[in-house]
Amino acid sequence: MSNYKDTFKGSARYYARYREGYPDEFFELLKSKFNLAENDRVLDLGCGTGQIAVPLAGSVKEVVAMDPEPEMIAEGKEQATSGSLNNITWIVGGSEDLPDLGDKLGRFKLVTIGTAFHWMDRKNTLDELFELISGDGGIAIAWNDSIWSGNAHKWQTEVREIIRKYLGEERRAGSGTYNVVPIKHEEFIAESSFKKMETWNHHRVRSVTLDELIGNLYSTSMANPFVLGEKKDAFESELRQALARLNYSDSFRSEGDVEAILAWKQDA
Repeated sequence: MSNYKDTFKGSARYYARYREGYPDEFFELLKSKFNLAENDRVLDLGCGTGQIAVPLAGSVKEVVAMDPEPEMIAEGKEQATSGSLNNITWIVGGSEDLPDLGDKLGRFKLVTIGTAFHWMDRKNTLDELFELISGDGGIAIAWNDSIWSGNAHKWQTEVREIIRKYLGEERRAGSGTYNVVPIKHEEFIAESSFKKMETWNHHRVRSVTLDELIGNLYSTSMANPFVLGEKKDAFESELRQALARLNYSDSFRSEGDVEAILAWKQDA
């Protein structure tokens, strides 16, 4: 098992209910670009509670869903059971476990990584995944905009200020802090053994309730109940009051991009 500690401890229940998934257009893109068929296998690495694994399972023979947080895997299994999906194999493990799992995982037409690649040793992960992917397959790395980076609306600034007030200036990641080398994913892929690479972008606008916003915050590594601890109730109370003053007590406009990088093992 990898040296994963507690980055998403306490967040799984909120992750399953409030973390934004990926639009239908993303799944249509995967099926089209990688010619996914009913006999194919997919590895969803850093699967969370199944935001990619569950919607994709109906299009392939098997999805292997891996995440280092046991709570995420347990919640994902519940989501799959409620959806009567029996072709998802759930594994507690992360990218650092790939060398040890090796042949046990088998080969895959596609590997997906949703809003998780930044947590991994990106160079080593790409090297390990290259060996697991069939000759005509590839990898899809996707992510959503974060509350931490969004600036389209004043409520986003207000949320960040309250997070800093309760948790400090450094962005938290469980009991640690968020510290990622500022190199774009594309640069790692360009230097890897993967060949052809494409990017994809989908802009979406939606209305989100205050409860959904708070639930989404609790799904993150930076402001989940484990991180907040005994400050949780005071944090939530102040956040509700602050957003109410901005007239966001009922719902508010949220917009951002869903992005993805697709890469293939071969040029053709």
